[in-house]
Amino acid sequence: MSLDWKTLPSLSALRAFDAVARHGGFAGAARALNVTHAAVSQQVRGLERDLDLALAQRAGRGIALTEAGETLARALSDGFGGIARCLADLQAETAGRALRVSTTPYIVDSLILPRLSEFWAAHPGVEVALQPAAENVDLLAEGFDLAIRAAPRRSSWPGLDAIELGPSRLVIVGHPDLVGDETDSRKLPWVWSDRMEDKIAALEHAGVDVGGLKRVEVGSVGLSLAAIRRGLGLGMASSYVARDDLEAGRLVALDLPGLPNNIWYFAVTPKGARRKVVGDFTAWLQEIFREGS
Repeated sequence: MSLDWKTLPSLSALRAFDAVARHGGFAGAARALNVTHAAVSQQVRGLERDLDLALAQRAGRGIALTEAGETLARALSDGFGGIARCLADLQAETAGRALRVSTTPYIVDSLILPRLSEFWAAHPGVEVALQPAAENVDLLAEGFDLAIRAAPRRSSWPGLDAIELGPSRLVIVGHPDLVGDETDSRKLPWVWSDRMEDKIAALEHAGVDVGGLKRVEVGSVGLSLAAIRRGLGLGMASSYVARDDLEAGRLVALDLPGLPNNIWYFAVTPKGARRKVVGDFTAWLQEIFREGS
């Protein structure tokens, strides 16, 4: 049977009558719906006029449903009950689904994993599934709730919502044994991977002849930081990613005048309604990025 909404009574009137049938009268329905007795009575009498049927009649101090009222009450009980069960099932399914987050291996290792226990302490039972990858993914098509991405602050995000997490200062870093007393990063080898477009642009902006650099090829961008830590060459990292290594003395920073520092991190989500846990995780990210700035 096709559904023609124009021929149906208002849902508020049907809900009021369902409450009357369930609670045995206007007073009980009014308490259940948190409205006045008169408001429930008005809705039910309006429904009777729309249908041209008597649905409920006074019986002593209470209400008795007519035969038509009993029939409608059973249908509404089945309908509203089915909706309630469906919503409960959907909410349970959503609550049990892991929060899927796409970000870079550096952010996972340097920022998220060291602090993730703090998020779990505040939000027990939330499963967080991290997918470290250098490449941007299609969040909607691949079922991700959120991605952490770096971009210029005024970037546009077609089809996505983006929330600022914080700014990043780019730094040139290397192992202390490799750097020694050298202050000119152009005279030292560089770790090179398969996705260097953004770093090449930053180096060229600083006036570096990228073609003249000595390169140590490592293939995957995921291996770059490990190679830098082992002293194979210099690399470029955000202040967030390099902070712990610099503070611990595992890496040292080299000055490169002209290096841009206008990279911002964003929490990016598909447009539309978001689960509460996405907002909770984004707020937590903002806190740790703010503390790390």
